[in-house]
Amino acid sequence: MRFRDLPVCLVAATLLFAACGGDGGGGGEGGGDESETTVSTFGQFADRADLPTVVYDGEACTYIGPETVAPGPVRMTLDNRSDIRARIDILRFPEGRTFEDLAAYVDSGDAAANQDSPDWVDQTRKIRAPANQLMGANRTLFDNTYGILCYIGESAPFEIQAVATFEVLEE
Repeated sequence: MRFRDLPVCLVAATLLFAACGGDGGGGGEGGGDESETTVSTFGQFADRADLPTVVYDGEACTYIGPETVAPGPVRMTLDNRSDIRARIDILRFPEGRTFEDLAAYVDSGDAAANQDSPDWVDQTRKIRAPANQLMGANRTLFDNTYGILCYIGESAPFEIQAVATFEVLEE
């Protein structure tokens, strides 16, 4: 190969590398936590018609889903239709606690002060969705009552909303 052909070879190699997706296949904007992937690592999660979904429209987080979900593998989603980041926490309530307790925690200002879920719940899953993105996560849920908190904003302090509750029960 002659020296003058070297630039042509370098350009061709660069184009070939780019065409083959030379970025290593990373997770898109903002990188991210592999626990937030939308692919099951257990291979046992299937699409279900009873998906618990939260939609954030730029003003409020709204639960769109069943009141009762069968135990086992469940795909939960956060549909962020706004221009700001949102997060939901799916929380398992201990016996004797209700959605009213969760709403009172938010209304009291404790949620805003702590920027976290109440210490009396068992947190089961966080799902983060960048602006204008739909994110999902697979989780095995067991018989219990679950509540959803929604965190809105790019960084703390977040606006926090108590969204809804649903039951996981054997039918």
